[in-house]
Amino acid sequence: MFRKDPARRARPEVSQAEAARHVADGGVAVYWRPGCPFCSMLERGLGEEAGRAVWTNIWEDRDALAHVESLNDGNATVPTVVTAEEHFVAASPAQVAAAKALIAGARTHP
Repeated sequence: MFRKDPARRARPEVSQAEAARHVADGGVAVYWRPGCPFCSMLERGLGEEAGRAVWTNIWEDRDALAHVESLNDGNATVPTVVTAEEHFVAASPAQVAAAKALIAGARTHP
């Protein structure tokens, strides 16, 4: 995993099926992969809010990979942030801020 800093908050890692249920219930899912600098930037930028979303590793879950590709014109672009109403790739500071705002107002993973 890309989390090497023990000070970082734990975040729930789930399967694609669990992520889809969480999104349907009003939550936010983040799709990521190890070694992705943009994924690391997103996690750092979210701070404690990272634990309010569910995280799915597209390299460990083929269904998650297929879902991300379906959202991003066939590309496995991460980090992809998904809600019931929208999805976007959070690869800039402005997109990280948008993700943080979405997650802050969304349903928390149980």
